[in-house]
Amino acid sequence: MPCHFSELLYEHGFARNMDWSIAESQSEDGNPIVTLELKDGPYSRSMWDFSFQALYKIILREKSLSTELIITNTDTKPSSFNTALHTYFRASVTAASVKGLKGCKTLNKDPDPKNPLEGKEERDIVTFPGFVDCIYLNAPSEVILDNGLGDTISIQNTNWSDAVLWNPYLQMEACYRDFVCVENAKIGNVQLEPKQSWVAKQILSVA
Repeated sequence: MPCHFSELLYEHGFARNMDWSIAESQSEDGNPIVTLELKDGPYSRSMWDFSFQALYKIILREKSLSTELIITNTDTKPSSFNTALHTYFRASVTAASVKGLKGCKTLNKDPDPKNPLEGKEERDIVTFPGFVDCIYLNAPSEVILDNGLGDTISIQNTNWSDAVLWNPYLQMEACYRDFVCVENAKIGNVQLEPKQSWVAKQILSVA
């Protein structure tokens, strides 16, 4: 579940295309914990000319996966960014559904990704009937995914203000039936002064 961030676009930033290093690896009560680190380099600076440090801590337990993303402005000037977690779940796309998004303001990128349609989610249960690419602003701290395969997955977050649902449908005909993307995101820009950090957490757990 890589993170990505850029100065202007939530979708396809640079972090997912860069090599992260292992900053720390340990075990707690038999649960593996690893912290990955990413710093600026020529590739990132070609798109976002700031010095930064990103730490991504991952804790794996029997029925949960916890992540913590810490982004620090190590530059001498203020910076801004947005970020999201590309969280892909194994699923039966025709049976999968998400609860908890009713009432959210939506930016629907179908049919025109460059001109999202503003709206409001009126459904108690959101499904994936075809191509889906929708941003949910001010999303709740927990949504529930039924993956259509017998699993109910709680997606909890702290400080991820938004959510994104995506399935490519026929754009990826070979595999779209087998997964859905339900990701936490920060669509609006985060402003960081020099030496300031931003922290966001996520817990994925299976009932």
